[in-house]
Amino acid sequence: MLEAFLPKSATRIVVYLQPINVRWGAKKLGTFCREVVRVEPDERTCFLFVNGRRDTLLLYFVCGDGDQTVMKKLDKGSFLLPSPDTDSAGFVVLRPSMLPRLFRT
Repeated sequence: MLEAFLPKSATRIVVYLQPINVRWGAKKLGTFCREVVRVEPDERTCFLFVNGRRDTLLLYFVCGDGDQTVMKKLDKGSFLLPSPDTDSAGFVVLRPSMLPRLFRT
């Protein structure tokens, strides 16, 4: 589903586990990635964010055309977020092939 929107250069997806305001634009998301997540956006890294209900997912990435965002909202249910490896981790890193695991079947 969302994997069709990933740039071909993407090798990792950073899933931020706390809810954010999904109305943020690309500029604010880029700043958030650098200052809060502490991961520099580049052409190999995509970022996934969810809202408080976990029914809206926001994909952010940098490509040759500039910063891009893609939003997916579920009609019902919620996205499944992975568990962090440690208690202190605020995000989880996934391979692009693991993206379908966020959706209930």
